[in-house]
Amino acid sequence: MSERLSPTRVAATWAAALVVLAVLAFAAIALVNHNSFGPAQKVKELHVHLTRGEGAAALGLLQATVPKGNALLLDGEGLKAASADIKDFTVGKPEKVAGADDLATVTATYSIHGVQQQTTYQLERTGRSWLFFENWSFVPTTLPTVAISANTTNEVVVNSRPAPLVKGKTTVPVFVPAVIDTSFATPNFRADSRGLAVTGFSKKATEVKLRTQPTKKLLDEVNKQITAYLDDCAKQQVLMPAGCPMSYSTTARVRSDSIHWSIVDYPSAEIVAYDGSWALRPLTVKARLDVTEQDLRTGRYTERTVDDSFGFTAVLKASTTKVRVTPVSSE
Repeated sequence: MSERLSPTRVAATWAAALVVLAVLAFAAIALVNHNSFGPAQKVKELHVHLTRGEGAAALGLLQATVPKGNALLLDGEGLKAASADIKDFTVGKPEKVAGADDLATVTATYSIHGVQQQTTYQLERTGRSWLFFENWSFVPTTLPTVAISANTTNEVVVNSRPAPLVKGKTTVPVFVPAVIDTSFATPNFRADSRGLAVTGFSKKATEVKLRTQPTKKLLDEVNKQITAYLDDCAKQQVLMPAGCPMSYSTTARVRSDSIHWSIVDYPSAEIVAYDGSWALRPLTVKARLDVTEQDLRTGRYTERTVDDSFGFTAVLKASTTKVRVTPVSSE
């Protein structure tokens, strides 16, 4: 015959079961709050939208104001490009803000080209759903901007997308985090700046000043024009070719038909920035003179070969597609 439980033991058993169920329910609510409704989950959702190029969804979730500028990196392929180099994105544990129970910060860590970076987001509790689950939203903010400037061009490329310049400048709003690559290339000039990381919501624009450099094509054309100039100088059968750096002085009589100049070593042009424009550093040419001289006292003829170096300068005028070199003086 089975032993019947007393009413007291039955009540105690039910009470224990209810406590266990309450503990399990509380743990389940806490787990759902953390994984589905907590502030960390909002940061994860934001990152997913950014990597997918879903700019409208990301902007709505972030509750951010978009500053004036070129929005080429705020949606679609441009947004994907700005997020492509963000690797190993990990969201940390939310931290309550001291003195503000409804505010929390979440720090995300990630790497950009192998360098560890981090971004901190601020969120606020905005209520509850179904009495138990907390609702969190990003504290409204303003997207940061990147101010890009360049000379010798009216358009740059930002993350493989064209961006027109107005008076040499453009402003590009971006989500956080973002990686910005900027460049431009014309036949005569180029500039490149890659891997700029935007990791915070700073109100001050991040500046990118593209440093313009001459292209190899420009240098080749400058050297070509200098070579042609010196070759024309060498064709003149006089001791001091007109408009040229070479010259030779002697007290002897010279047979004019014996004068022959040749270039031994052509200068290699170096283009430098100067006073907001471009200039050539002073140039030096090594030339050889073959000449027959007659001694005025003895009448004797002597064939001479003279090597010497001569300095000169030249003015450079260059646009994005054209170039002109004008030699202006000699030493």
